[in-house]
Amino acid sequence: MFNRTVRRTLASSLALAALGTALAADLTISAGIPKAHFWVGQHMDPFASAIEASTTTKFKRFYAGELVAVGRELDALKGGTIDVAAPLLAPYHEGRFALSDVTQLPTYNTSAVSVTKAFQKLMDSSVKIKGDKSFYQYEIADKGIRAWPLGATAPYAISTTGKVLQTPADLKGLPLRAGSAMHTIVLQQLGATPVTMPASQAYEALSRGTVNGLVLSIGDWKSYSFQDLIKYTVTGVSIGHWESYLAVTEGLWNKLPADERQKWDRIARETAMKNAEGIDKQDVEVRDISEKKGGKFVAITTLPADMQTHIAKASANTWIQWIEQTEKKGHPAKATAKLWASLVQAEGGKVPEGVAEYLAK
Repeated sequence: MFNRTVRRTLASSLALAALGTALAADLTISAGIPKAHFWVGQHMDPFASAIEASTTTKFKRFYAGELVAVGRELDALKGGTIDVAAPLLAPYHEGRFALSDVTQLPTYNTSAVSVTKAFQKLMDSSVKIKGDKSFYQYEIADKGIRAWPLGATAPYAISTTGKVLQTPADLKGLPLRAGSAMHTIVLQQLGATPVTMPASQAYEALSRGTVNGLVLSIGDWKSYSFQDLIKYTVTGVSIGHWESYLAVTEGLWNKLPADERQKWDRIARETAMKNAEGIDKQDVEVRDISEKKGGKFVAITTLPADMQTHIAKASANTWIQWIEQTEKKGHPAKATAKLWASLVQAEGGKVPEGVAEYLAK
């Protein structure tokens, strides 16, 4: 009896010691994009530093895809190569995060801050989008991960290396860089010719004239030195906002003590909002730099009426096309878009004319 008690006590002590060692061990946190990007220098690093300052967790940090390339984060998490994806870039995981593209739908009067707030509410929402599943349950939990939003990008804008866009004819056949499937849709709806490539490859393409412009947030130009190449930008309409995730596996999450889980959740949310504020600020700063170098920024409300109508119609059609093609693949895109539209509007944004009527059908 004594020996059994001793053995049980020893086993329990060893188990607790092993758990404590595991939790105190360094965790591998990885970004597939460079430290200069606002999702790394302004999100991953501040998040990791805040966690280290308030818990026993320490991080081994990897940048610029030196450990895991963009689009491989989910497999790396589940395979144990990394412990934290910061960020997990959902749009590059083709077909695996089908509903996360909803933030890339065109809007008006939105910002990084307003979209980050709306996206956090989307992830927190208990509204059922398919059966008994919410957006979070359908898009995140079913993949065995725990996730939080990053700070959303500022509005994606249509920019060129100099070509003035005043009429629909100016867009017809114009080769423009697209960074996602959603950008391809909207550029096709506008009559332009989308050329899909990562932003990291666009500098050479712009320099050589392979493409005459791109769809990207203004603040993001800084990461790729585009402010020296871009000369004309239409503002006031957002060709969507990119959102992605800070993510860990449920297995790791469940190993953390309850008080540490509370700190992670709080810090992740706070970091996302600070990140969004910094992104909006960077958008203004990069615009100022560009203007000093001769860049022109033209508000959509100053364009001719037929051009405003053309862009509005293309934006609305993008919502419809994305919803219908995603629904055909079996995903609840319309329910997601309806919820997203309501959250965007609650934060002061607007959806293109005709979208509300379509969603109400």
